[in-house]
This record gives sequence, structure tokens and C-alpha cells, in this order.
Amino acid sequence: MKTIFFEKHGDETVLEVVDREIREPGAGEVLVRVTSVGLNRADLLFVQGRYFQKATLPSRAGMEPAGIVEQVGSCTEWTPGDRVGVLPSSFVISSDGGLAEYVTVKAESLVATPAKIDDRDAGAIWMQYLTVWGALHWLVSVEAGQFVVITAASSSVGLSAIEMVNAARGISIATTTSAEKVARLKEHGAAHVINVRVEDYGARIKEITAGRGVNVVFDAVAGPDMNGHVRACAQGASIILYGLLDTRPMDAFPGLLIGKQLRLFGYTIRGLQEDRAALARGVREVSEAIEAGKLRPVIDRRFPLTQTREAFAYMASNKQFGKIVVNP
Repeated sequence: MKTIFFEKHGDETVLEVVDREIREPGAGEVLVRVTSVGLNRADLLFVQGRYFQKATLPSRAGMEPAGIVEQVGSCTEWTPGDRVGVLPSSFVISSDGGLAEYVTVKAESLVATPAKIDDRDAGAIWMQYLTVWGALHWLVSVEAGQFVVITAASSSVGLSAIEMVNAARGISIATTTSAEKVARLKEHGAAHVINVRVEDYGARIKEITAGRGVNVVFDAVAGPDMNGHVRACAQGASIILYGLLDTRPMDAFPGLLIGKQLRLFGYTIRGLQEDRAALARGVREVSEAIEAGKLRPVIDRRFPLTQTREAFAYMASNKQFGKIVVNP
């Protein structure tokens, strides 16, 4: 089978398409023929050696595969022909990465693909929707009328957050640095959009919230801009940091954090996956919302496996609006 490997850390140029033997499924394992793989910012960081999960070199890549069950070990949960997704962070990427024609993973790592999702897009679901569900329904609980800031909102996670905040009848405030994306974010349902490159973030938040401040900040950026979020928060608000687009030191006024009694969370999907009951609830609610048409993944571009380098370069350009998908 063809799979993506890298022997050293770096940008997309370190990625190679190589031939490897398919690993037969052992007890409790399932062999999946991969039809789609969602790309995420974490994939870039993993290849660069900057992700919290470290690669064992040489390493495979790909955190979010989905496809069709081809073969099972001694497993009664799945049968050949089942349409499945592999939960991100539930397998060892270096040995079983999803950017390949086949993956072999534990049966417990699989979830059923909703019927409304095509096989070529099945890898565009679980990282984004479970990341958001875990943050906004498990870690905190967004309520009707609450103001929620969503930074880097044109990412797949950001767009998913807009959908979920709206579904909870919250008020979504999307941020972007691209003038071209402002109208598209509004079309996607953002109640308000702030272009932080040309607008005064603090002044706009004060205007939008009538001076009350925001209740939740769902932040993928970090860096020195954190102080702006602290200032924008209402009393008792939550800041959920799930990404590091700005790798400069994070700056936050401790006096305001304490005085406003803010909660600052560092968060990844792994936290949700450690709570099996919450994870099962999240999978069920996301699946039901997709089937009901309340959630719909936005696909920006699709690439064949042989163009994985181009897919990574496109993600690094920050030009995408929604999900980038690789189809082996």
C-alpha cells in the first residue's frame, strides 16, 4: 500500500509517498480501507516536531482517517463494509498514521460515519466537531444569549464552533485577519465578524456586547493578544486555549484574571477522550446533528494522496476556508 512517511522534521518537503506492507489486524483490531483523511493544523505541527505528541522517526502521518472496514480481528463490534471514522488521538500516529491507503487500529478507536456524509468527506468530521463539542458542551456549557468569541474562525474548527454556538442559541463573534473572509463568515452564520487586522478588537467587543463583555473565548491563537481577550471578558468568563497559531510568549494581566475570576483552560480533544461516557455522548449528539442537517462540514479543497505535500503547503498558507481533505 502507499503511505506517507517522513524521516526528519520539517515542512511539507520532508513528506514522501512510500510502499509498505498492510498490517494484518490482530485481536481487537480492524483494518480500514481509507477513503478520506482530514488535515488539521496539528498535522503540520506533528511533522515539524512541534506537536505535544512526538513522532518516532521514521514516522507515518495523518491524524484523522476514515473509510470502509476491510477486515477484522477477533472483534464483534464491526463487520467488513461498515463505514467508519477513526477518532483522532486514539492511535499511535508514527506507526499507524492515517495518510495511507489502509490503516489498522483498535476497534474501540472507530465510530460510525453518519449516513449523510459521503465517503470522500468522512475524514472531515470528528476532529473539528468533537473538539468544539468537548470545549463548548463538556468543558463549559454555552447557554442561550451568551457571547462567544471564536478566533481564527475560518478554520474547520472555527466554522464548527459557529454552528454549535448558533445551535445553542448563543451569539457567535468570529475573528479573522482576512478581509476576503468576513462576508463568508457571515454567510456561514457568524452573528458578528471582527477583522482584527483593521478593527479595534476591544472597541468592537464593547460595542457588540453593550459593554457587558464576552462569556467564552474559544482561542486558537494565544500569544500577546491574550491580554485583549482578558480585557474583553465579562465577570466569571472562560477562555479556552486550544491552539498556538502565535508561538510568541502569551501575555495576560494576572490582576484582571483574578479580579474578573476568569477561568483559563488549556484544551485538546484528548481530554474529552479520557472521559468515555462524555465521548460517547459527544459522538451521539454530533452524529444526530449531522443527520438532522444542523451541522454540515465545509470542505475547502481535496487532494489525492500523491499530492499530500501540496495539501500541507496549502494549509500552511492559511488561505483555506474550512477543511482540507486528502483522498487516497
